[in-house]
Amino acid sequence: MFKKMEKDSFYYGFPVVLMTTKDTENNKDNITVISSTWTLGKSIVIGLGLANKGYLNLQVGSEATFNVADATIWKNIERIAKTTGNFNLPDFKKQAGYEYCTDKFSLGGFTKMAGKEVQSVRIQECPIQIETSITELSIRSDFAIIECEIKGIFVDEKILYDDSHIDVNNWSPLIYKFREYTTANQSLGTNFRFQEFKD
Repeated sequence: MFKKMEKDSFYYGFPVVLMTTKDTENNKDNITVISSTWTLGKSIVIGLGLANKGYLNLQVGSEATFNVADATIWKNIERIAKTTGNFNLPDFKKQAGYEYCTDKFSLGGFTKMAGKEVQSVRIQECPIQIETSITELSIRSDFAIIECEIKGIFVDEKILYDDSHIDVNNWSPLIYKFREYTTANQSLGTNFRFQEFKD
């Protein structure tokens, strides 16, 4: 038997991606933790809240790098999960426990790598880094759908089988499943917004 559920947000499971953008006013780099992404061909489509710094940077800039996380850095990601680079913190984020942070890289223990095809930086700790330029930005009520064209894909040699194939035996992507950090078969810990049942 099935029962209808009512939820404000329904994350059934996506890879964790650290989106890096550059603030064009002060040249500062920002990390936005996102989980609503999908790819098709040479495009990446993301969903992004309008109140976060990543979205604000994309409104005036045109580039983003998607750093795909693996299971080894989930604690680093959780350290920056409650932070925002948006100095004008909206009330709903304050109530949810978010805090303004000027340097998420230091707080999370992440290492910047210069972009190759775009100006946004890559994150060394992420085994897959996808550089993009923004091709379309469509605003909904309180979030945006953003389409990006892939400009370059950079992969750590440790997870490569050859020059054009990933060795999936060595790739363990971090998955955000109902706000729980997990891999394909191992629970690692839960995000501060986890709301589901866990034994």
